[in-house]
Amino acid sequence: MDARIIFPNGHYPGNLLWNKTEALERETAIADSLSLIRLKNYWASAYPEGDGVTFTDENKRSDADVLKDFTNCFQWLDIAVGQTKNANFELADLEGDAEMQCTVIVPLSKLKIEETFSIGDFRFVCNKEFDSEPHERLGDFDCEYVEFKTQMLYKDLLRANSSLDHNNYVINKCLAMAESAMDLVRYQFSSFLKPHFTPNPAGQLVDGFYAIEIIPEERTHIKPISLSGISKPISVSNNWLGPEIEEPVNRGIGYLVEILKGRSDQLALGVKSALRASRQSFYALGDESKFLNLVFALDGLVAPGKWTGWEHRTYIAALLSSGSKSAFKSKLMRYDELYEIRNRLVHGGADFYEIDCNPAQACQDIYWYICELVTLIESNDFQITTDLHLHARNLLSQQGFKVVYTEVINDVSARRSRKPKIPSWVL
Repeated sequence: MDARIIFPNGHYPGNLLWNKTEALERETAIADSLSLIRLKNYWASAYPEGDGVTFTDENKRSDADVLKDFTNCFQWLDIAVGQTKNANFELADLEGDAEMQCTVIVPLSKLKIEETFSIGDFRFVCNKEFDSEPHERLGDFDCEYVEFKTQMLYKDLLRANSSLDHNNYVINKCLAMAESAMDLVRYQFSSFLKPHFTPNPAGQLVDGFYAIEIIPEERTHIKPISLSGISKPISVSNNWLGPEIEEPVNRGIGYLVEILKGRSDQLALGVKSALRASRQSFYALGDESKFLNLVFALDGLVAPGKWTGWEHRTYIAALLSSGSKSAFKSKLMRYDELYEIRNRLVHGGADFYEIDCNPAQACQDIYWYICELVTLIESNDFQITTDLHLHARNLLSQQGFKVVYTEVINDVSARRSRKPKIPSWVL
């Protein structure tokens, strides 16, 4: 069993450190070894957390003699000399992938929460000025924040404040988990037509820094950790006040909460990715980037596969039709317009200012399609993309739908001076 020794230095005691999980069944050996080392006129005491012992040497022996004594008394250990003189850093190397239950707290800005609420296992805490029980707040932030429990790598906690890069890594890891919950907030409250209704990214403060707090919940010597820094050198901030947030109740929220709690079938993961892509579009600066990212997110969710052209467009429209032929017609016509915009941006090198359309409306329409698909998937409990394929094909094989898409394709093709290519949707 590996161990590290840090020798006494001035007024600082020495440490013998090991993996506490591996040492759980070594209580007798630890007690026997402590008795032996004390006979050599060392003061030594085991850490209550179980990850080593602290000691002093009343005889002021050389490091080589101290190492020899501990090697003889702790023969069940393979003792190496620590290279950092920092007990936390040495323990981080010994702990491997051990995890620790923690509460993570991430501040929120450019939004207003007057009453605390929960989404799944995530608790959205109101601003301190509205909190009727401020003494119950776990976080030190006066602003709104989201708190949640998660497993953190113990070595990441031990290495906190070892470097800016490591701090940024831990901060961004916590922010990513918080953003998954914020996706549900944006799902209900954010709009491309009203960008001032989009809150700032999770953890971003008004000065551009990002901050988190981590509270270990298991037995450890580590105290609550506060980290802050410019973990994302480029970010976007809402220049307005942001939305007033309450517990979201839109259709699809129940399904999204299941995903937040770990639902992981094929379509659930697809929805999770689509919401993440939508989040990135909300914070993108270029209209072209926003729109194209949403188009790709929609395609990634519905997985049209080999279906291209009018097969692709009728497939999407059928999924969005709710079984209504009139809705199918309007969605097919609009999605065709949007996909032509996509083609001009991707293949024609155009910018939005060269296209006769409202980019915010175009983004909003694609985002609405993604949200409608969430509702469709939830209401039918679809789990794999084949479920979407079969649902659409069942509608498209009906004579009424065939009449509609044939009419639309012929009209659009005539206007564009193209030869119509009518898909065959026979089951």
